[in-house]
Amino acid sequence: MNYNNAKKLEKFLEDKMRKIYDETHDINPNLDVSFIEKVKGLKKTDVNHGWWGDGYAFSNGIGCQCFVYFKGKEKRKSVGISIDDIHSNGWYGTVGMLHRCMDEMDEIAKEFRQFKSDLEKQEKIDQIAKNSIKTWLKAILKNQPYSYYASVSDNKITLSIKLKNRIQLDIPIYYKNFQKIMPELLNTIQQFEKMANESKIKVLISNSAVGQKWITGE
Repeated sequence: MNYNNAKKLEKFLEDKMRKIYDETHDINPNLDVSFIEKVKGLKKTDVNHGWWGDGYAFSNGIGCQCFVYFKGKEKRKSVGISIDDIHSNGWYGTVGMLHRCMDEMDEIAKEFRQFKSDLEKQEKIDQIAKNSIKTWLKAILKNQPYSYYASVSDNKITLSIKLKNRIQLDIPIYYKNFQKIMPELLNTIQQFEKMANESKIKVLISNSAVGQKWITGE
């Protein structure tokens, strides 16, 4: 899985934790895990040692954990969840927050794994598109008088073409619609090349800036 998708999975857990935190917020957290055996009928299964300090982890046996860390001698505690090696960051919590995490862990894991599956499917589709674009570019630009390179990102390949007069033409080719773009690619380059050659001043070509305050003539 690529880096950005891994970060999306982390954010998924962070958003779940944030929602639970917001709904169980207490300005004076006082987390006492002794309630776990009494209320949930669970026993301590592991002792963790980490940056946050010592704590407890409770697993449901299918790769999901709800854990709590005690930060030194302070009363504030960190509560989190871990699913398939993706962890939420520490959140200062309350008994209610830990209770909610344990109650909702299986449902969160179900949603998490569906989200992960969707990301992995899309990643495979994008990889096929990426390979197709690269193959197509080699075929289209073979024996053409252009110097070029391709930059790869999560959702597109950006083709950079070097024209005369030190002009660089950047063409984004998105994976989702590259089949529509590729047949027109060479014609598009040639149109811009003709414009560049006929221009008597230097022209810079780029995408419009997002959020730019354009002035409209009246």
